[in-house]
Amino acid sequence: MTRRVLSTILFALLVAIPCCAKPGDACTDTPGSCADKASHLVCVGGKYTLETCKGQGGCTDDKSLTCDNTKADLGDGCGHDGARACSTDGSKELRCRGGKFAVEWSCRGGCTLDTSNNPKCTPTGDVGEVCRPDSIVCDTSQKAQLDCVDGRLAINRTCHGANGCTTEPGGGVRCDRTLALENEACRTEGTGACDVARKNVLVCQGGHYKTQLHCAGPIGCELPGNYSVRCDKSIVDVGEACTEDGAISCSPDGKQVKCDGGKFGIDKAWKPKKGETCANRYRVSFETEKFEAR
Repeated sequence: MTRRVLSTILFALLVAIPCCAKPGDACTDTPGSCADKASHLVCVGGKYTLETCKGQGGCTDDKSLTCDNTKADLGDGCGHDGARACSTDGSKELRCRGGKFAVEWSCRGGCTLDTSNNPKCTPTGDVGEVCRPDSIVCDTSQKAQLDCVDGRLAINRTCHGANGCTTEPGGGVRCDRTLALENEACRTEGTGACDVARKNVLVCQGGHYKTQLHCAGPIGCELPGNYSVRCDKSIVDVGEACTEDGAISCSPDGKQVKCDGGKFGIDKAWKPKKGETCANRYRVSFETEKFEAR
């Protein structure tokens, strides 16, 4: 009888040990009870982590343990890397990394839960804000693309086009680079943009936008869509530089000109009818920088 009583007492002590455990203690399994109404211990990598349960359901262990961790605060403990939550103030989406909730990104319009209790968030941010490594977002004014650099958001490129910076449904951002400023930084060599007056084409050269074409035609620098800009070269000055040998355009006084040897000159082969003036529609197009998904 004495041996049976001692065995019962020993078993009771062994069961009680996890209840007295604390974060950081060694472990081999996760206890099946709540530490309190808003947390419980989970065994992660051989050590206890206190996982918070700040969602509406809290922590319950009536028949089996259930932890509602759809809401959390930055730095709260979590048991499953990759788990997502809304911050308790609703401003950010958080993700579990290394046993703690870290910032995924701030949310334009706030972070909410869908019908399946998954966070819904339109990513955004401001310069200097803490960010997820390698993430890209639009700033809150939707005029610049921000990249995560050394854990903080920094401007990668401005989005002067009419569409500004928009967030894509599948992830990443679309930065409207159809308009740019002289000497502004750029990354894709040979891509173009209109200047803000839409009278010239700027081309990315050596990491900066440089004016390359004057668009003296009535349309100026046009934006036909589909990641392109187009320069109306239906009017060019005699002697103006050109790159497309044989291209035909018109001089300001209505004469036909032709690109020959790197510059436009009067087209001597043109024989206009009486009173006829030149009416060619010469255009030059460039691709613009594309959007990024990450």
